[in-house]
Amino acid sequence: MTPPRAALAFVLIVMLLPAFRDAWGQLPEPRAREQPAPLAAAFRHFDAGRWEEAAEAFEAASREGAVVLPPGALKSWGVAASEASRPLAAYVRLRQYLAREPQAADREALEERVARAREALAAGAARFSRVLATAERRPDEESGGERHVVRVAARDGEVSVEGLSGLRVEAPLWRRAEEIPLAPYLDLVRRLLDAPAVIDDVPAQRFDPNAAGPRRGVVLRVVIGDEERRLEALRGEPYDRLKGAMDVVLEFAHKVPALPDPEPVEPPKPGKRRR
Repeated sequence: MTPPRAALAFVLIVMLLPAFRDAWGQLPEPRAREQPAPLAAAFRHFDAGRWEEAAEAFEAASREGAVVLPPGALKSWGVAASEASRPLAAYVRLRQYLAREPQAADREALEERVARAREALAAGAARFSRVLATAERRPDEESGGERHVVRVAARDGEVSVEGLSGLRVEAPLWRRAEEIPLAPYLDLVRRLLDAPAVIDDVPAQRFDPNAAGPRRGVVLRVVIGDEERRLEALRGEPYDRLKGAMDVVLEFAHKVPALPDPEPVEPPKPGKRRR
């Protein structure tokens, strides 16, 4: 009499169980997910106290599209940048870390680093810095386009502002190029450093020719010494937030007073000749 199929299958499974168990025992244990190579290298440099190399490696890891830096990486990046005399990177990354970890055990010490970096940036901005902002909207069927460009530059305490706005750069409705005082410019730099739109990273956005709505873009660059913070956005909340920072720069360029023109120096009058 032939046994039922279900009973036969059960017998076969029981007979094969030892073989399956032996084979399963030979499989490797699942390993924890390894860190990406650039990030692992950054932590190795950090642990060895190689601050310059660590800061560069964290920068490289942040450029990897698939890598989202964990809070610990932001903290180590900020500390390494602080030790390597990179105040802009230290300020931005430690601010990002503290925003993500509000209950950090060493918050007070890190906030002291942030404060020192901010002071160093203000001093460095007076020596050599740039703030460059551009916002553009292409014309569409409903309205014309517009473009705003502002450039503020400082070197050794002297500051100049250049700006223009209009439908075309070639024929702007507003233009300015003047020397301005240092103090208002440093206030602008501090205001930008405190703005979340400048602290937060902006996700990369590719231009989509098929997207609905006006084609627009905004770019903001803050250069202090040898460091640069560049942010750009095309749409959505990142655009709205960065456009708000651009508007701050544009308003500054419109309203900051110019330095008075230097008074002309009269040449000395020739004296009378003695006989």
